[in-house]
Amino acid sequence: MRSDAKKTFYYHADANALGGFIEKPFPRIIPSQASVSLPVVGGLATTRTEAFNFEEIVSCRSAYTRVSGSQIAQDGPWSMTVTSVVEGLNILEVITAERLVAQVSVEYPRDDGYLEVSLAGSSFDGLRLGGCNASPALNATLLCGAEAPIALPVFQQTGREQAGKMISSAEKYGDRDATRWLLERFGWMDADRELDKDGCVLCSLVDGVGRAIPGRSFGHVVEIPDFGRIFLGELLVCRHSIQLSLIRAELGCGTSGQVNGGSAQAMGHMVPP
Repeated sequence: MRSDAKKTFYYHADANALGGFIEKPFPRIIPSQASVSLPVVGGLATTRTEAFNFEEIVSCRSAYTRVSGSQIAQDGPWSMTVTSVVEGLNILEVITAERLVAQVSVEYPRDDGYLEVSLAGSSFDGLRLGGCNASPALNATLLCGAEAPIALPVFQQTGREQAGKMISSAEKYGDRDATRWLLERFGWMDADRELDKDGCVLCSLVDGVGRAIPGRSFGHVVEIPDFGRIFLGELLVCRHSIQLSLIRAELGCGTSGQVNGGSAQAMGHMVPP
């Protein structure tokens, strides 16, 4: 590549408030609500959904999303902010929330280094699981983005620490068959992996939930009998992208399927690299 080649930044950001699919008692797609994407050149896009009810399985009072992207200086850096808001969420009367906000702000440096992230504004308001206050404990390290941006190595370290605590918590139950799925799904996060080879890390904005909830909890994961599994504040972070999902439910009762509430993703690329 010529050193004087003109570089162009390509924006990619999207958000949706609610969506998923049902496998039984009938196979159906839950239409995505308030989905929006950012033009590749940047700019601003917003959309809103009013009251939505899918077969009395999933509903919300309203939802809206917003994406924006701009160039801070002539030669970068470049920034994007992605916001997804769900109000009055209800999933089978087991998961309810007054207001969920997933917000991701990212800045891409000129030197193609790690993207810098802030999760300021993300919140769970009035979240209840099985009729009990969930009181999610948000990770202080990740929320420090309100004062200073955070980068990929911080997410990796946070994910490793969270995985270690989840695995220890699962092992204390003594019933390895009952928690095998948890170890198989999250055990890799506790391994000593090289970022340049692995590329992506998984962690959570949530460290844990209140004790007074039905079922069992392992960090940001909650398992409720005759309902399914709930994953709170999951973050998938790669060198050039980040995705935040505030609530992901794997339904495993008379109604099975998967539902996602509050999703925000940002990804950018410099061309030529």
